[in-house]
Amino acid sequence: MKIKIKMYSDYICPFCYLGEAIIEKLKSRFDIEMEHIGIEIHPETPDEGVDLRGKISGTEEMYENLRCRGKEYGLNFCDIRLLSNSRKALIVGEYARKVGKNAEFTHEVFKAYFEGCLDIGKEAVIFELAQKVGLSKKEVEDCLNNPLYQNSFANNCAEARKLDIWSVPTFIINGKYRIEGAQLEETFVELFEQVSRSE
Repeated sequence: MKIKIKMYSDYICPFCYLGEAIIEKLKSRFDIEMEHIGIEIHPETPDEGVDLRGKISGTEEMYENLRCRGKEYGLNFCDIRLLSNSRKALIVGEYARKVGKNAEFTHEVFKAYFEGCLDIGKEAVIFELAQKVGLSKKEVEDCLNNPLYQNSFANNCAEARKLDIWSVPTFIINGKYRIEGAQLEETFVELFEQVSRSE
């Protein structure tokens, strides 16, 4: 039984990076097809980003917990100090979807931000990450100037609101089951086993 997942996420969400890793691990046990749906959780963030420590309290404790959980999945969270503006990267993610490289691009952006502490709001960083998955600088520049991909990204956000999704990650499984947050692996396993038995 194929398990189809729509993962609503933002590149600046560390729990999304952890959630992606959990799903990747579970692909060895279940027939999973996952699609990343990029939405923006902090649209008010300026282009240059903001000091994360001044915006969200308790970040040091949160990242210490993430480092502990992430080790099991090979994730090494760095000491992130900047909350990047993710909009441009998310728009490029829509172009990457069109050419069949959204999953690879999403992973590279997550890794660059959470393990490399790179500012994914900078176009130079986005260009570099896109090139890692085979996209040219010109392709990225063109898509950032093309209303088609801006509209595609806006549609993601509208779809999320219609589904009453206000936090990330949110996983919609086979169109009717929902998991919110990077829950423990066992939570995903229990639901996937239930889906496999019932459908």
